[in-house]
Amino acid sequence: MRAPHRAGLRPGPVFALAALATALLAGRIAAGDLVGDPVLYAALAKAILRRGDWGTLYLAGEPFFLKPPLVLWLTALSFKAFGVATWSARLVGAVSGVLACLVLARLGTVLAGPEVGIAAGAILALTPGFVRFSSTLLLDPTMLLAALLGLLCVARTWEHGGAGLWRAGAWFGVAFLAKGALALTAAAIVPVLWLATPAVSRPRFRTLAAAGIAFLVVVLPWHVYELALWGGALAGGYAYDVEEKMGGHRPLATYARVLAMTTLPWLPLAAIGGWRTWRRAERGLAVRLLVVWTALAYGTLLIVAKHSPRYLMLLHPAVALWAALAVTPWLGRRVAPAVTVLAGLAWLTVVFWPGSLHPSGTREAVVTLAPVLGPQTSPVIGFRLDHWGTRARFAYYLDRDVENSDHVSALAELPPDTPVVTARRDAGVLAADARFVETGRSRDFVAFRVVRSADLSRR
Repeated sequence: MRAPHRAGLRPGPVFALAALATALLAGRIAAGDLVGDPVLYAALAKAILRRGDWGTLYLAGEPFFLKPPLVLWLTALSFKAFGVATWSARLVGAVSGVLACLVLARLGTVLAGPEVGIAAGAILALTPGFVRFSSTLLLDPTMLLAALLGLLCVARTWEHGGAGLWRAGAWFGVAFLAKGALALTAAAIVPVLWLATPAVSRPRFRTLAAAGIAFLVVVLPWHVYELALWGGALAGGYAYDVEEKMGGHRPLATYARVLAMTTLPWLPLAAIGGWRTWRRAERGLAVRLLVVWTALAYGTLLIVAKHSPRYLMLLHPAVALWAALAVTPWLGRRVAPAVTVLAGLAWLTVVFWPGSLHPSGTREAVVTLAPVLGPQTSPVIGFRLDHWGTRARFAYYLDRDVENSDHVSALAELPPDTPVVTARRDAGVLAADARFVETGRSRDFVAFRVVRSADLSRR
């Protein structure tokens, strides 16, 4: 299973893999709308440009301490380079996702050979949960890319005394700047792998210490700056963010269902890959790394009692590698041609298929709130589904924040041009009221705006 480090990837398969991942993650990058947390992140990125402050994050004019800044910096750069739009908001996640597939291919090559690497990269690109969360503006794809680069450094240096392991620590620091506490799961792979490695094969402990120092060198400067500027507010924000994600444990079936729906159809193949490895009694670095990686990535989901599919992003590449170990013996040298065919089919789908490629990702909620993000000086417009689960029929925006109401008269008193969104079944109430004007509709929702007094008198 172990391949020599000189084993490399040929340009043809790499290009085919990049084409496949690009089609799936960015083929319809401008379609649909920003829904949920991406609205919040777009608002934060826009505030960076509007305020010219690249240090502290701001949301609705107030300092925001719940998330680290890396992805928001990158999104602000995307807005600055390409303008504020849906596709430029999604660009960072899509690019990170495509690069993650390529880095995983390289990692698989180092661990088990080029066929396994290309197969793993293609399987990751075809993993439903990965595609869903890498085709919009989220923190997770960039975190995953940095974590995979860190694991690639581990694979390259582990059996050579750990020389250069500090690079892995630096990449894990980048992952922390992208996502925060969840990235510590990736960083924890290194010390756990060190403990799981026979003493005669372990890297020197000082190489682990160097990785830890490199992690802190990357992470500390921005955090020290914010602590000096705002005191304990930053730590309080982080603590709140972590505490909010902890909760009562649901039945184990809930977590199994989340795993299945984000990784099918690859989960059965991953089980076969694990079974084959166990049957052959393989105990090398590749197997040891995969076992530790899988246990920590899925264990985090169980420990924090959070059944959100997004918490499995770190697990998806591990599942892809396990599945690649199952399919590669069947396909052999046909792996690269198979990926090429899949890339062609994916692009044909992008070009000719009229429907949405990721309907479960956006739910096509508010395509009609155009412009989706608006100019830099205006509030971000999107739909963060905070109102779901309530009985309120109408949701409206004051800056980024979503509020709910059942009182039409109260809605009419909102500032002019405030976006108001309602389900189609309730849209007739606002359509019949002259104080609101419809701006468009999607499959599920209808968007209105509050009419200005002058416009109302003319009507």
